[in-house]
Amino acid sequence: MKNFALAFLVFIIWSFFGLWFYHWLQPDEVAMKVTTENPDEYLDTIVAESNQKNTQHQDKNALPVNSKTTIEYETAGLAVTTEKGDLVFSYPENISIKKNSAIINIPQSIQDFKYKLNNYLLEHPGIELVIVSKYSAEENIESPNYGVQRARQLKSLLVNTGISSQQIVIKPHITPMQFKSDNSNSNAFSLSLQPLDMVRLENVMNEIPETKIIYPTYSDAGILNSPILEVTLQEIKMMLQSNPNLFVTVVGHTDNVGNAIDNYERGLEFAKQIRWYLISRGKLDRTKVRAASEGESNAIASNNTEKGRDLNQRIEIKFNLE
Repeated sequence: MKNFALAFLVFIIWSFFGLWFYHWLQPDEVAMKVTTENPDEYLDTIVAESNQKNTQHQDKNALPVNSKTTIEYETAGLAVTTEKGDLVFSYPENISIKKNSAIINIPQSIQDFKYKLNNYLLEHPGIELVIVSKYSAEENIESPNYGVQRARQLKSLLVNTGISSQQIVIKPHITPMQFKSDNSNSNAFSLSLQPLDMVRLENVMNEIPETKIIYPTYSDAGILNSPILEVTLQEIKMMLQSNPNLFVTVVGHTDNVGNAIDNYERGLEFAKQIRWYLISRGKLDRTKVRAASEGESNAIASNNTEKGRDLNQRIEIKFNLE
């Protein structure tokens, strides 16, 4: 009986030890079974989950270069917005430009945008139009840059429509631009309506523009019409509209061929022709534009060479406040 009890106790102890040892080994075996039974499937699951997370992250924070949204942005129509971003009006087409060119192209379908702007600014005299004109670092270097040149053309068009030059602000902006195969771009301008900047307006009223020198085309009959005269006219017209206190003096200069009196008279005649062109073509106030001559007395190059004489035969546009 005593031996039976001892044997039974040993059996019970070994049974508990066996059960404990079995449960102690079981988690490792199960884990080993999970990781070694089909490791490729487990790895594919991890990669798939990782790719899904990356895709979701990119959708929220990045825009593919060739995405539909990018293309739509580059071909967006003309839109005029307020300072807060509210849309005033828009068109499906936009003003287009060409690389390395100051010329702007306005489609026939949006030609009336200038009249809408004019009406809006007449109804809101405390508002100014800000023209942000984009240009690319890949374009040729010009002075002023293409952003300024294109914006001036647009401003001149709007001024001719009736908008006050004082209500138009030009802001050139250099930025990466995508040009089509024909070198055109239809996303070069941004137009916004903002409260009139009185500080800027006051500075404009007190600012004297820099002297401008032009070289017209001469003939026996006098000075011929040319693109440079057209550009000069538009610039002077905008300056006078921006500042009612501004006066323009057109000064004629000559070389020293002939006598000094004749050269003075020749320079004065050239200046009178430019003055008349500005007044008649640009409908400027004749009391704001004067003609004068310095003849051969203020040479900027040697008269001993043909090139020097050509440089001395010039027209100088001076500005002053009265």
